[in-house]
Amino acid sequence: MKRLTLAALVLLGTATAQNFSLSPTAFNLDPARTNTSQVRLQNPGKVTLKFQVEVRKWTTENGQHAYSSTRDVVVNPATFTLGPGESQVIRLGLLKKAGADELTYRVFVKQVPAEGTATQQVSSGAANMNLAQLVQLSLPVYVTPANSAPKISFRARKDGSTLTLDVINSGNQHQTFRALSVVTGGQEIKLGSTAVLGRTTLSLPLKGVVSGPLELRYTDTNDKEWSETLSIP
Repeated sequence: MKRLTLAALVLLGTATAQNFSLSPTAFNLDPARTNTSQVRLQNPGKVTLKFQVEVRKWTTENGQHAYSSTRDVVVNPATFTLGPGESQVIRLGLLKKAGADELTYRVFVKQVPAEGTATQQVSSGAANMNLAQLVQLSLPVYVTPANSAPKISFRARKDGSTLTLDVINSGNQHQTFRALSVVTGGQEIKLGSTAVLGRTTLSLPLKGVVSGPLELRYTDTNDKEWSETLSIP
């Protein structure tokens, strides 16, 4: 079971991030065994925070991640308050019958503005504004049937002067890439970490790249490092 201590992203402003302990880091379900999963969120800080929880279907449209409303999954609790040093278990239940392909969703845990929420003062001319540091966590949900597997290939393509890296997954299970980057002409473009869902293509623009070849570098979920060279058409 993975445990992650993370500095949560803020929705507004650029003030100091807030630390949370999350275990595990995703909702993983084997539909042959269970239709439920859970994670535990702990607040080691000194401020009481209130959260609301929402689950959305996770797909890929036109090469980009997309999220839509769904009734396939329920989460509990829908709202909760987390005091200093306290923890909260977030439980998820699958209502849809799984097939041969992996089902994917996202659980969004969003902080609700409340008294005591930290603020950052921003000056704009004669006006001063306080922007709330609102925490938002996005947790993947993978409903992974037995015998499903990813099948990955890469393609570089040009559309006018724009170069795009397509990560193609023709399998029926997601593949997570950690520290994905492209190296060309001594320049490294860091694309970060991402998941490519089953039977989809994720398109990643490579800004500033006009020539090749391209050396792809990434780390998989087992912390194994990989590299692959692509030519530019």
